[in-house]
Amino acid sequence: MSEKEIQELMVTIFLGYKYRKQHDMLYSQDAKVPMSLIKLYYSDKMNRLDVNSVSQNFIGRYIKNESFVEEVHDADEIKGLGVMYDTMQNMTEDEFELFSLPTLHRALYSKCEFNDFGGKLRTSSAYLKGCQVDLSEPGDILMDLINVEDVFNNLKSFAIAMRESNDYSQIRPFIRECIKLKCRLIKIHPFQDGNGRTIRCFINKLFELASIPPVYISKNEKDEYKDAMNEALRYRSCGEIDDDSKYDKIANFYLYKICDSIIELDINKRIQKEKGEGVYEKRKVSSKK
Repeated sequence: MSEKEIQELMVTIFLGYKYRKQHDMLYSQDAKVPMSLIKLYYSDKMNRLDVNSVSQNFIGRYIKNESFVEEVHDADEIKGLGVMYDTMQNMTEDEFELFSLPTLHRALYSKCEFNDFGGKLRTSSAYLKGCQVDLSEPGDILMDLINVEDVFNNLKSFAIAMRESNDYSQIRPFIRECIKLKCRLIKIHPFQDGNGRTIRCFINKLFELASIPPVYISKNEKDEYKDAMNEALRYRSCGEIDDDSKYDKIANFYLYKICDSIIELDINKRIQKEKGEGVYEKRKVSSKK
């Protein structure tokens, strides 16, 4: 099978996934289908789009398109969301660190009239609506962030090594560990407001380092996302062993969303290019012969 035929087969398979998902014929708890597609996409035979092009397409299509992703209604925060993602994409590998979180948060509120709290750690207690979870006390936030710095550094090195070696055999555990870091950061809840948006952006940067497309959450998926996050964040009573399986729902949710992003930000681009080059018209002519 030629390289061109392999690429065409990949497009066809992803479009089949898209059809089944749109017709409620796909979702399952084990996420075998999206993981198989991700393994196919990241096999050494696939010709993937440049991650910078994918990220720019993501920012232009979703982040700067009336906040399709985040359901933000304030015009200044919508503009700030775009600034935050521009800031994220412009960060070099060396500049990107755990304490880039305040920089991203500051950018999120940079267009707001009263933005003094942007980038500043929370100074009062907080709680998550609809989720019974203990968040960090204000005086513990800095130390709690320092305690996850090694986890972040390891994931950053892991991401860069995968990308540079083109060895994605460990992509599933990498994605899962990124989600677990995301959950820990949500529990720390470093800022008074905007934690979810800032941390999602932060995790998308980790994905970008590994050439994984950024993930968005559409309005009709919000309830499913919250349910999966609540499962991962759920309160543990004193002495109860923390069960790693509580991350299954949110990790599987992200596997599906990565497939969605591959389709929207890469596969659809390929199809548009083929249409522009008249590939489909040529095939119709040849089929008549």
